[in-house]
Amino acid sequence: MPLFLLALALFGLSYRIPAINRLDQRLFLVLHRMLSTGGNVFRVLWPLGTTPLALVLLAALTWPLRAHTSTLAALWIALGIAALLERAIKLALRRPRPFASLSGVHMLQPRQPHDPSYPSGDALRVWFLALAWGRVYPPAALPAAALAVLVSLGRIALGVHHPLDVLSGSALGALSAWVALQF
Repeated sequence: MPLFLLALALFGLSYRIPAINRLDQRLFLVLHRMLSTGGNVFRVLWPLGTTPLALVLLAALTWPLRAHTSTLAALWIALGIAALLERAIKLALRRPRPFASLSGVHMLQPRQPHDPSYPSGDALRVWFLALAWGRVYPPAALPAAALAVLVSLGRIALGVHHPLDVLSGSALGALSAWVALQF
């Protein structure tokens, strides 16, 4: 699983190849048109990927993991490292967001992001949390994954991320959680 997730995260970098970038933009436009009709659902789910709520949801695992301090510490450290890596990649690559770079695309989320597009930090956080919550509360695994899928698709529907941004962010978040949960 970790090699597959790493491969997915790295595959997102293929947007830097012009032909792949054009495919990513075309796929974005198709998905954005299809998904933006459900904009209200995606706007409601939007906070699930934000940093403040991610920190609250990770903190909520403190009590159930109190006897497993190494796992709890690993989760916090892994999320911190993943966030720093996400920020460094964004600042190094500076991929413009779809609403800023593609004509006819409107930003539909409640707050306009001002940072670059690649990789999706919201997808990273929501998949990190889905795996963490699914491990601590196994009955929550499927609903958490379903929410992660919806939040991730919402990044495209709301016009703020290309598909490869979301794929890489999702894989980076899942990989970070997987590593942390080995402790």
